[in-house]
Amino acid sequence: MGERSGWRARSGTGRRFTSPSRWPPRTSRHCSDGMRDPAAAGGPASITVLVADDNDVAQRLCRRVLEKAGYNVLIAPDGLQAVEVALSQRPNMILMDVAMPGIDGIEAMRRIKAEIPDQPIVIASAHSMASDRERFLAAGADDILSKPFRLADLVAIVAKLTAPPSS
Repeated sequence: MGERSGWRARSGTGRRFTSPSRWPPRTSRHCSDGMRDPAAAGGPASITVLVADDNDVAQRLCRRVLEKAGYNVLIAPDGLQAVEVALSQRPNMILMDVAMPGIDGIEAMRRIKAEIPDQPIVIASAHSMASDRERFLAAGADDILSKPFRLADLVAIVAKLTAPPSS
């Protein structure tokens, strides 16, 4: 049976109001068909996203949102580490900031694409003019998120780029 929860409040007349609620019991992550491991179905838990950004707040926010959506997240704080992590861990998708110390996101993307041509990479940048977008796409970006972006847009683009090919 579920857990019982309720609240009580007193009005100015001294009356007591109680509204009990029935909540379903806490369970581990199960699917309705009895499957216990979402990764077994190729769901978000089987997908790893590399977030390459030198901003700690952006890293934490992206990690929190993507993990809440069920994805695994790797972090790289600069372009060189992004290349190293991408080549060693082979994430399903990369979210790449442009302005990072060491090598920038564009150069990091070029190096990754030279080794893994089909690696999905999304550029995250405050540079959102048409000429910037064209430059990012020409350099190999699969898509672009203009900063500041909505977190729902981040989750949607990860889902789109990591979805299995439709047959």
